[in-house]
Amino acid sequence: MADENIQTPQQPEQAKGGFFSTSTGKIVMVVAALAVLAIVAGVAVAFVLKVVLPQPQEIEIRVPQQQQGSKPATTTPGEQPASPAPAVSYDEVFRFRDIFDPLIKPVEETSAEPTPSETTTDTGDVTDYAADTLYLISISTTGDTPSAVMVWDRQQYTLQEGDAIPDSPWRLLEIRTTSVVMLYGDQQVVLSVGQGIQK
Repeated sequence: MADENIQTPQQPEQAKGGFFSTSTGKIVMVVAALAVLAIVAGVAVAFVLKVVLPQPQEIEIRVPQQQQGSKPATTTPGEQPASPAPAVSYDEVFRFRDIFDPLIKPVEETSAEPTPSETTTDTGDVTDYAADTLYLISISTTGDTPSAVMVWDRQQYTLQEGDAIPDSPWRLLEIRTTSVVMLYGDQQVVLSVGQGIQK
């Protein structure tokens, strides 16, 4: 009887060999599962977009009708309707361009005589200005030479870059378009047209 209760040791079952038991098979199985999941998600998104969300309605575009009291647009006898721009060939638009060649060419000057340009304010009488105060009245350019008209201590001076006002600590350093840079001792001061400074 004792022999009846003794169980014989069982052999573990041999694992079945197949494609899905290899590492390559497992990778293929995961990729296939992801592909099926993507297809199901795509069908779900398409269903939501087509069925659940509201569809855009057709929009009707109406052209306003002309009122009976208004006149149709006409051109006057002297006016000609605009003509279309001349045709541009593709090779003019789509061609290699030298990046160092400027697109805008400088305008050639036709007159040899320089024309003066001037930025000025109403000078009035020099006695209207305060004593010991420097005023910038105007800036003018003749040819390539800029000059500034200034009033110092009720005296009017026309100065160019580098000039100094006699009997004063002021020297003109730079002339700009609407302002000048003055040197007072070793300090630089910027004056705009019509502005005065007292030191």
